Amino acid sequence: MKRFIAALAVLVCAAFAPAPRVEYTLSPVMRDGALTAVAVHFSFRGDADGETSIRLPDSWASESELWRGIEGLSASGAEIVETGDAGERVLRHRPNARVRISYRVIQDWDGEPTGIGGNPYRPIVRSTYYHLIGETALITPDLDAATRVSVRARGFPRGWSFASDLEHRGLTLEAVHQSVLVGGDYRVLTRGPMRVAIRGAWAFTDEALTDRIGAILAAQRAFWGDRDEPFLVTMTQLAQTAPGFRSLGGTGLADAFAFFATPNAEEAAIARTLAHEGQHTWVPRRIGGISEVDEASQYWLSEGFTDFYTGRVMVRSGLWTPQEFASDLNRMLRAYGGSPARTETNARINVDFWNDPDVRSLPYQRGRLLATIWDHRLRAAGGGRDFDDVVLEMKRRSMAGAMAREPQVYATDLFARVAPEMGLALGDDLQTYVEQGAAVLLPEDAFAPCGRVTTREVTRFHRGFDVEATTANNNVVTGLNPQSPAYAAGLRDGMAILRREAGEVGNADVEIVYIVRDGDAERTIRFMPRGTGSYTLQEFVLEAPLEGERLAQCRAVLGGG
Repeated sequence: MKRFIAALAVLVCAAFAPAPRVEYTLSPVMRDGALTAVAVHFSFRGDADGETSIRLPDSWASESELWRGIEGLSASGAEIVETGDAGERVLRHRPNARVRISYRVIQDWDGEPTGIGGNPYRPIVRSTYYHLIGETALITPDLDAATRVSVRARGFPRGWSFASDLEHRGLTLEAVHQSVLVGGDYRVLTRGPMRVAIRGAWAFTDEALTDRIGAILAAQRAFWGDRDEPFLVTMTQLAQTAPGFRSLGGTGLADAFAFFATPNAEEAAIARTLAHEGQHTWVPRRIGGISEVDEASQYWLSEGFTDFYTGRVMVRSGLWTPQEFASDLNRMLRAYGGSPARTETNARINVDFWNDPDVRSLPYQRGRLLATIWDHRLRAAGGGRDFDDVVLEMKRRSMAGAMAREPQVYATDLFARVAPEMGLALGDDLQTYVEQGAAVLLPEDAFAPCGRVTTREVTRFHRGFDVEATTANNNVVTGLNPQSPAYAAGLRDGMAILRREAGEVGNADVEIVYIVRDGDAERTIRFMPRGTGSYTLQEFVLEAPLEGERLAQCRAVLGGG
């Protein structure tokens, strides 16, 4: 009887013992009223063997050596041991000891974020605000991914805001890296479980943008059959480095999107980017996910399918007209047709995704076009199915497998299994187009009865100068080709481009017009932006009039359902 009571006491104590937990606190480091660093403190219970590893920020997306943004790393209740790996430390402590880690996050680069050279994913710490992506700023202990996590901000100046997708309950350690934390002079607006944290002055109101984001996210949840969930969008304004320079982009996280844009970014372009990133809540995360091994080789699905469903859901919900869908698709078709990387293999994408902007765009383009072809193939086969049936079945199986704790089947493998079962004959498409990189061409009737896809040879677009070098040189013309139409029109190296007044990037058949500063004078330079050679261009041409029953049929084709 005594043995039974003792055993029962052990069980009761275990049942009421506090669950393992990692507790993060952010606080300011100020000098003369200006923020200079963000202090981070976190505590947890170490491993029973007396050693626990901690992971420092290292590499993420296009960034590397992120540990350079970490200063003053110290521990209470443990000894920190160097491992020879800049991204890892080992803590030695008493078995199961409570350990407290402290450090400071700094901005390890100079000036305001500009967007030149890519989105500013490294920690941003300015005098009145900060922007941190979890993977680039938060140190994590090597504990079970299901370990509970809490995050809070304390001690910041009165009136400063704080917003993070790590604020709601039920978070685990695996969510820390896929997170964003902002504070300072951000304005935080709420619509149900969705929040938007925005800073800077824009051509649109905070309320208008928040309402539009809310409508997009609601449409996506409706398509995927999911209820409202917490979601955070952060809008960080980039510095306008030169007249006419424009940058917008960002990254989708587990239940957030971190967005960056110059003040001249248009609301429609912002909404389109947000619509793409919002889809990443489901693609690929809830349809199987992708492996961290050779990750970029799977982007044809994760990014390509996301782009396909960006347009599809926008039309389905009425947020886009068929004309807006066609314009968006045609911009992509022109970029894909003229891309020097158009027929690169998937192996090249895996190696150079972060090194070559043309290679970086390829999986978005290739995957979207293939999804369009597969959707058309399913609709043409009859039986009332389209591509939606494939991805929704992938979601059902993936979520069911996760609930049953079955071994994970990644999205690329799950797609290859599910597609034939849904009646989609893949043939050798994956080998021919994804792996070998053959050029993808849409069938003429891909969007019937909306219109048709035309195919023709066009002259390659080129502005005659090195665009990347010119942008990096504060819009001062660099690398001008003396044999180009731009040179013949009077453009010269050293002139500063003030703005573009006409032209369509990627279209060699539309005259481009630049206003430039030549010494003390302003000049207008006009020319046809034609390079050498030609390429095959496809274009989705809507047939007029689109109204009544025909418009309804068109919406059903573009929006599915």
